[in-house]
Amino acid sequence: MKRKFITIIVLLVIWQGFALSIDKVVILPLPLTVFKQMITFVSLKSFYLAILATLLRVFISFLLALIIGTILGIFSGLSKKVNDYLYPIISLMQTIPQIAYILILLVWFKSLTALIVIVLLMILPIFYNNAVNGIVNIDSDLKDVINLYHHSFSFNLFHVYLPLIKGYLVSAIETALPLSLKVGVMAEIFVSANRGIGKQLYFARVQIDMVSIFAWTLWMVIIILGINFVCKKVFSYLKK
Repeated sequence: MKRKFITIIVLLVIWQGFALSIDKVVILPLPLTVFKQMITFVSLKSFYLAILATLLRVFISFLLALIIGTILGIFSGLSKKVNDYLYPIISLMQTIPQIAYILILLVWFKSLTALIVIVLLMILPIFYNNAVNGIVNIDSDLKDVINLYHHSFSFNLFHVYLPLIKGYLVSAIETALPLSLKVGVMAEIFVSANRGIGKQLYFARVQIDMVSIFAWTLWMVIIILGINFVCKKVFSYLKK
């Protein structure tokens, strides 16, 4: 903890030094100026509405990616034939640049739907790959025992496979959560969403308001760290 604190102090000192040497707030504002703007945001209703709008969209995309990616991954892990069909599609999804997703989906869908689908397509492969790896790495003897009991797929899904690959899913969640928020905000900037963090960043860019851009960026960092902290606490509690 002490080392992390020292690192933060060093970064702030470097930031302060560069800001003073440049001496242009439109290029690099001082840390104190940014912190004051962050505090000012807290008193604004639009601040909370923007965060809630972004988090709601990200949550919907995240939940859909978790469900669809995990189920498809389990199917692929259990069946080589299914994996042969799905693997090229997932690989293609991983190689397409984020900006290409945004531009294509903006033509196909309305802005709100596009925002959800963009994040969904970006993080779904994470859940898929982790689910596949989890199923493939189940001990072969345990697989034989599972096959001895002719339970329905839904029974095996909830009572066998999901508990066995829980660690892989936790790892996927830890990776996908911050990525989904970052992709979601970037998509909001391009889509010009009605509300959201991306919309606020877009307005700040148009007004060449670097103070607000830095302030929103730091709030994003705090939100991501906060979500990761809560998730780790929840996961550690569930493991007990």
